[in-house]
Amino acid sequence: MDIYKQYPRQFLELDDNMGDTETIKAAYEKLEGVAVNSKEDAWKWMEAWSEICSATSEIQDRAYFNMTRDIKNEEIEKEFNRLVQEVVPLVEELDEKAKQTFLSFPDDWVPEDFNIARMNSQWDVELFREENLPLISNDMLMRKEYQKISGSWETEFDGEKKTPQQLRPYLESPDRDLRERAWRAMMDMHMDDYDKLNDLFGRILPNRKTIADNASMPDFIDYKFKDYRRLSYDKNDVKAFRDAIKEFVVPAVDKIIERRRQKLGLDTFRPWDSQTDPDKMNPPKIYDNIDDLKDKVAKVMGSVDPQFSDAFKLMDSKGYLDLENRPGKAPGAYMMTFEEERISIIFSNFVGTTRDFDTLIHEGGHAMHGFLSRHHLKQAREVPLEFAEVASMSLELLARPYLDIVYNAEDRARIGIKQLENTLIFMPFMASLDEFQTWVYTSPDGADPEKRAEYWSMLTAKYRPSIDYTGLEKEGNIGWQYLHVYEVPLYYIEYGIAQIGALQVFLRSLEDYDGAVKDYKNALSLGSTVGLPELFDAAGVKFILKNPEVLEDMTNKIMKQIGL
Repeated sequence: MDIYKQYPRQFLELDDNMGDTETIKAAYEKLEGVAVNSKEDAWKWMEAWSEICSATSEIQDRAYFNMTRDIKNEEIEKEFNRLVQEVVPLVEELDEKAKQTFLSFPDDWVPEDFNIARMNSQWDVELFREENLPLISNDMLMRKEYQKISGSWETEFDGEKKTPQQLRPYLESPDRDLRERAWRAMMDMHMDDYDKLNDLFGRILPNRKTIADNASMPDFIDYKFKDYRRLSYDKNDVKAFRDAIKEFVVPAVDKIIERRRQKLGLDTFRPWDSQTDPDKMNPPKIYDNIDDLKDKVAKVMGSVDPQFSDAFKLMDSKGYLDLENRPGKAPGAYMMTFEEERISIIFSNFVGTTRDFDTLIHEGGHAMHGFLSRHHLKQAREVPLEFAEVASMSLELLARPYLDIVYNAEDRARIGIKQLENTLIFMPFMASLDEFQTWVYTSPDGADPEKRAEYWSMLTAKYRPSIDYTGLEKEGNIGWQYLHVYEVPLYYIEYGIAQIGALQVFLRSLEDYDGAVKDYKNALSLGSTVGLPELFDAAGVKFILKNPEVLEDMTNKIMKQIGL
């Protein structure tokens, strides 16, 4: 990958402001005026279209990045709202015509690498309804409300103001009383806004249902399957995956939790016991400050592949790593690529835990995906979400041989076991969240706040029976009020699909590390020039939804790795 190559504008003027509605209209009018009478003309048109899409996307993404960095800044919020209300609907409408033009080209005028882009465009055209444009903008604004609510959470804890993220380190403490107090403080912040978040979802739900109805889709699930371009699987495949998790992974997780309970000497395993070390060791202090963390991550990534370190340092030099937690900052972590510049950025909320390292490596994997596929036109680098997470999760596991850069020998051994345990522990939660969303968008009871709480409680008992919520029913029932449910609906099964792919990459790396890294990089470089199953094939692993037999065998191998 050439991380330093620049992609100057060829079609747009250098000073064209692609956040201005009149400039956007003029750009698309200019695109319509491009004569396409040959294969060569078609390619030039596609380059121009990619340039327009990249420029408008970057304007929106920079506004989102700025808004999440300072959710209390009214000027930044005003600009974000303007883009959501004026620019996003306009681009959707104008880009619809461009997609129809793209689809009208003879097949032999379009490179084979764009077959997936053609299928994606076809689905986008079929979904598009002009009457949905204001509803989609409204949905985006309501997502922002979730960030404002959750991003404002602070509480007094041991004489200091703390955000939920700043309380997380206490959950790793060997002191069980301290863990419980921290957990309850986190829950209290959430519970104070439980009704407010319920009301917000009560407004989101009918808006999303109307979007699906307008698009002539049976329900919002079907709408999002098409919107997320899930070309390679259907709802039955997803249900079968969840069922397999219940059959094979849940019993394995029960064994992991039971071993932790016994080591901790507990009568029952409570929610505040999930993050602490089962050997009652204090969490290691792995970095002194953010610069120290960045330095260690760069060394680990460079050990996997030297170019990864170079790309990471390039992001840092441009100020594209916003990592510290602070009041007024939106929660969570994400990576995005500024599409015109074709450089990635990472946003997170670090508070000094070992999880910070894992998160930065994870988001770094996403960033490397952006760098490795940056040579493609935009339509051919819009990677399937399921494989985007393979990029991030695999890098976490490929980093394992170099954890001595971060941990001493004793910590490395126990952290390594905990990492593999957590990959399995995550799967039932993922299945819970996916099944909840499947239900909430298809059942009339999904509109009832009490029914939502009851359904989530049932799913907790189904998928995570080892955790004792006795006397914590109210706190246990708020788990569905999760960032993804509000901000990226139905986007969670991707993590499960990808986790199975990443674990296969890891198991393969135990036998042929260099080969696993080589195929990993090759698959990431393909962007979306091939379909989802082919991307998994290129990485040397199997796509779980079409190879369900993989789950039982993989679970057994991971359990063997952790000594169970």
